[in-house]
Parts: sequence; C-alpha cells; structure tokens
Amino acid sequence: MPAWLEVLLNLSGYAGFVALASRGGTFTNASADDRTCGGRS
Repeated sequence: MPAWLEVLLNLSGYAGFVALASRGGTFTNASADDRTCGGRS
C-alpha cells in the first residue's frame, strides 16, 4: 500500500472520529464540559 494512501486513510479516519465525537449526545458533551470546567475552577 502506498504511503500517501495510508496517510489519506488515517486522515479520513481521524476526521470521521472527530465528527462522531463532536456530534455525540448532548448529555455526553454537557457532562464532559462540566468535568472540564469543574477541574479548572
């Protein structure tokens, strides 16, 4: 497999993961934000 194809697959997989994580349930995002804010305060 060419190196450029591996890089392309890695980038597309990472972008898909970020998209799924950012579009996750609002409850999950809210709890993560609460934990982050609670830890910094």
